[in-house]
Amino acid sequence: MNIKTSFRYLFLTAGFVSATVGYGCGTEQKGSVDARAMNGEQLYKRYCKRCHSMEPPPKFGPPIKGLAMHYREAFSDKKTAIEHMVSFMQKPDPARSKCRPEAIERFGLMPAMNVAEEKLRIVSEWVWEQYDPELKQRHAEEHHH
Repeated sequence: MNIKTSFRYLFLTAGFVSATVGYGCGTEQKGSVDARAMNGEQLYKRYCKRCHSMEPPPKFGPPIKGLAMHYREAFSDKKTAIEHMVSFMQKPDPARSKCRPEAIERFGLMPAMNVAEEKLRIVSEWVWEQYDPELKQRHAEEHHH
């Protein structure tokens, strides 16, 4: 690899790491707003939006509506789903993921969220509510050629 390519790779890698780890993707900032003062959508915009779009096309991780669909398929009980989401965001584990294995292959595993548990709970409740029952049908139609 020549020096120009090496610098380009280093620059792109540093940019990705700063975008996903150090700047708003699961890192609690000093003087952060109290969780009670923020709703799920605000928390999504602050901590999740950088990697998770609402709908396709995906950014660096699966879209929120797809995640909501997978959680609705995996859990019939909202409380159990929320507990799982919070636990998963604190300590991601491919064996506990509710996404398809292809999603982990495509995006990798998300980093652990260094965010207060109360905030993770609020945003998880919001994600659960983003379920669109028509998404699965649209997804199937788009992928049958």
